[in-house]
Amino acid sequence: MGFLKKLFGNVEKANKGEIPIEEIVPPFTFDLAEEADDYWREMEQNLLINAVKAVGGPDKADRAFMLVNFKPGQETFDLYYQVDGKLISWQELDPPLVEKIRLQLLPQASAVAHAVNENYEAANVPVISYAMLQLETATMAWFGRKLTTATPEASLSFEELVAGWRGVIEEEIPTHPIDSDTAFPYFEVR
Repeated sequence: MGFLKKLFGNVEKANKGEIPIEEIVPPFTFDLAEEADDYWREMEQNLLINAVKAVGGPDKADRAFMLVNFKPGQETFDLYYQVDGKLISWQELDPPLVEKIRLQLLPQASAVAHAVNENYEAANVPVISYAMLQLETATMAWFGRKLTTATPEASLSFEELVAGWRGVIEEEIPTHPIDSDTAFPYFEVR
């Protein structure tokens, strides 16, 4: 967590009497890996918000699922939406929405991947190969799993990951109410 987040968190804790006032200002340490994770969390949220905006807002889809390929030269997004209890690919949406996603959202993949992984490289920790993101529009709860080069799933092709997670999502849709505020399981190599 960044210094300012720690500071504001400590102010809240002091206001609640959880810590003494003397401990409000945290020691200043610069943890590049932590800063990279903070940046990635912000990016996750922005990607999901943009994915929902691309289909016309939260009233147009119950959930959004996004897979991100960070591998150099392969950077892309794949999107799925839960609409009326069914999982549909972004390519199955109405033609104007498909075009909007194709022209406005997908071209951002390379810049996102480079910006995020540049921070992990600077921190000298494993970079992200893939990410699986999900947002539930009824509660605006969002969840994500990053798959770094150190995870077994990094060895999969993007197509294998997409097919695997899509299968998991399709199985889970009937068991998750649209306002459950809980994450769907992620696809994992066993």
